[in-house]
Amino acid sequence: MTGEFKKILVGLDLSAYTGETLRCALELSRGLGAELIVLNVVHQRDVDALNFIQGTTEMLDAQQVLAQRRQERQVQAEELLKQAGAAGQVLVRVGVPWEAILDAVEETGAAMLVVGTKGRGEGKRTLFGSNAEKIFRHCPVTVVSARGMRHRETMAKLRNGK
Repeated sequence: MTGEFKKILVGLDLSAYTGETLRCALELSRGLGAELIVLNVVHQRDVDALNFIQGTTEMLDAQQVLAQRRQERQVQAEELLKQAGAAGQVLVRVGVPWEAILDAVEETGAAMLVVGTKGRGEGKRTLFGSNAEKIFRHCPVTVVSARGMRHRETMAKLRNGK
């Protein structure tokens, strides 16, 4: 079974939960001898908002802001890998997160996807966000749900009504 997992894609949203998701992916990639590919997605709604604002003022260049965000995220993800003492390819894409993640699975030939189920969104879908739900439903490869101490603490608070 080890031989079939040559590439592992890990989706990182660079939230407070990112470290736990990355640790899980690193442990799997090291244990399976697999290449690690890190993916971050700039949400399309943020790009749409930038484009809307650009239409109301000449003081904003949406494409320049987007390029800067992509570069910042690239550097941040590379730094996380470096801090973990790991090597891997880093991809930063723009799109609807779950769609961009599934596209990256196909494009990279990843045999496994590691994602967290809790990220930037703090809304009513805290337990199992809509992106994670769609990924689990539609992903053509093995999906690992990374859950660490922060996730357990958050869920305990929710169960206790805090």
